[in-house]
Amino acid sequence: MNKKIINILLLSTVMAGVTMSTVFAEEASHIAPVQKTQYAKIQYTAKEFKSALESLNKKFMNLNVQTVYEDMSGMIIDSEGHDYYLMLLADKAVSFGFYDLAKLAFSKVSDYDIAHYDSENSQKLFFPKYNMKTDDIITLAEALSNIEYNDRSSEAIKDILDKVTNIEKNDYANYMLALGYMKLGDMDNAKKYIANALSLNSSNLNYKILQSQVVASGKKPKKANKIAKEMKKNVIGYYPIKQKIDLNEEYIKYKTEKQPWLKDYHLGYYYYLNNDNSKALRVLQSAISKNNSRNALLYSLMSRIYVKNGDYEKAGIVASKAYDYNVSNVNTLLSLGDIAYENNKYKQALKYYKKAASTHSNATEAKLKLADTYAKLNNSKSTSIYAQLIKSDNTAYEAFYQLALNNPEIELSYLKKSVAINPNFKDGWIDLSRVMIENGNLAQAKKYLENAYYLDGNDFRYYYYQSLLIKKTEELNKLDK
Repeated sequence: MNKKIINILLLSTVMAGVTMSTVFAEEASHIAPVQKTQYAKIQYTAKEFKSALESLNKKFMNLNVQTVYEDMSGMIIDSEGHDYYLMLLADKAVSFGFYDLAKLAFSKVSDYDIAHYDSENSQKLFFPKYNMKTDDIITLAEALSNIEYNDRSSEAIKDILDKVTNIEKNDYANYMLALGYMKLGDMDNAKKYIANALSLNSSNLNYKILQSQVVASGKKPKKANKIAKEMKKNVIGYYPIKQKIDLNEEYIKYKTEKQPWLKDYHLGYYYYLNNDNSKALRVLQSAISKNNSRNALLYSLMSRIYVKNGDYEKAGIVASKAYDYNVSNVNTLLSLGDIAYENNKYKQALKYYKKAASTHSNATEAKLKLADTYAKLNNSKSTSIYAQLIKSDNTAYEAFYQLALNNPEIELSYLKKSVAINPNFKDGWIDLSRVMIENGNLAQAKKYLENAYYLDGNDFRYYYYQSLLIKKTEELNKLDK
């Protein structure tokens, strides 16, 4: 069946509430081994796994770090065979500073095609160089909890200096000291320790991000913009890291901008990129003034937020205001195109998307929307645009996805590519489950569907394929009897 027709058919379906080994060639060899505990494995549903991850967050914030470490070790063992869960655990372990557990989680992933971008980039860009003992890992994790969540930076710094061994060689310990001093407002010491960390590990992205934030709060803040821009030059084909870099860039612009209304604009953009739309709107609305030329920029971003929220009426009102004063703003053009597209006015949408794509040399979002619109008009130009995008932007996961849907020969490999670049891409997981059902691999289809449910439990396609999966399973069981 034509894959494009499936989504139409799904709408009429009655929805029922249905409920590596170490294949990575370049593992980091500098992480201390994890002690394994023997116990009965837990088989997590998507809801249970999400709840367990949230519980880890709460415990970490409340300084129950040792418990978090032990619980996460168990979850990794329990999740063997479920690659997406292992990737989520590895990323969470990195955020806590449990690099040994991140290594363990990555080592248990079975499908290298899906996990290698996450594994390779995490180990290259976030892992410390220094081989830490478990005691040091726990001490530094406790320090992180104190600094970020408990307003106890002074105590954290003291613990690091008193308890962590070989600080002069430990890049991560120097990074943590810099973070603590920055939170205290001691920029001289923050600058000293982040310089130490970077001298020991110059490629670590977290260290560079902190360096930009320290510089932004120092005597020559404008230099921070240069550091933030330099990070964007790295060719990293992993979308979550691109998001992290973009987020930091807007934060640095907010910190270094002197004009109050532009400061609010960049803060609003920061919240928008961080999916905190209510905060973004509050900041932008407070910056609206009688200066219409300024308001045009603020309205353009507000229109994107309203589109993101699905409020196309408000998006149209503010986008029209912005367009009256600036007919070439990319965000305004994208919003007007999205509104036209939503109302099935594809030729009108095409006009706005073409203009948006021409205003920026690397306007991936505009080009994707342009290709999507051509596809709606049955114009073959869509395929050539998608093909160009995967060559020009290695994070264009949606282009891989669209090309997959139109070519059975590359369908599986390109769908995997889309979720490898962005593991939080729900559509990719849903169509992977469809392909697995079609191929008779029902166990794998179930896991892919669970990933989609984890990301969005309200998507009607999940229930359609879940019911189809149950039907196929029942048919196989009858044949076996």
